[in-house]
Amino acid sequence: MDNKTVEKPVYSMPRTFLYAFGQSSPIIFSYIVVGFAFGIMMQEAGYTPLHVLLSGLFIYSGSLQIAMVPLIVAHTPLLVMIFASFIINSRYMFYGIGYTERFKKQGVFYPYMIFAFPDEVYCVFSANSYPSYVDPVKCDLMTAVMCHMSWVSGGLLGVFLGDVITFDMSGIDFAATCLFVCICVNQWMEFKSHIPMYIGLLSAFVCLIIFGSDNFMLPALSLSLVLLVIMKERTKRAMAGNDTEEGIQSEDGAEEESNNER
Repeated sequence: MDNKTVEKPVYSMPRTFLYAFGQSSPIIFSYIVVGFAFGIMMQEAGYTPLHVLLSGLFIYSGSLQIAMVPLIVAHTPLLVMIFASFIINSRYMFYGIGYTERFKKQGVFYPYMIFAFPDEVYCVFSANSYPSYVDPVKCDLMTAVMCHMSWVSGGLLGVFLGDVITFDMSGIDFAATCLFVCICVNQWMEFKSHIPMYIGLLSAFVCLIIFGSDNFMLPALSLSLVLLVIMKERTKRAMAGNDTEEGIQSEDGAEEESNNER
């Protein structure tokens, strides 16, 4: 009997870091800009850099943090803020369903990966195909940490430099939306199968008509999840045919040759 030894892949930590930084850089610069706007809002509301630091570290949701400032200023009851937080961030529950096994590989950092998983990081993870020299587990952790720290840094810059800025920065938070759209367009161009995107668009359109613009998000996500589960096998085959098209073609060719030999 031949003893077959499986060689472990050799990863390069410096190249893994550079790869993580490269894929994170658009999010990093966007988060710094949007975090800067959040820091200015907190500074104008009378809060200290410590408040900005803690909120960035433990909340880490741009839409919630920006919406949170006027709610706090208006002395909104705590229960109302808790409910608003749940509604605004409920989409993250749907994002994380497909990543539990992937994040378990992080060991002690598993809870942090669940926490540090906003929209833009989700888009990056869903489009990743790592080179052979990149450690996927370390790369995921580095990406999450760099994006998180860029958000915290942007908020601190905003609260410290808010008084220095003299021009109107209204609408600066739209930078994150632009980044999200760019990532979605990139995925659209990269993958030949657009089934998940069609499902998302259809679900959003139907729920927008039924529930209105203020209440459609949670029903749309729920409908998308149900449709994706129903079409799971078809979507998996379509994605596999796109991601490993060359490998499938080579395997088919090998099968044909073996059949011809027989």
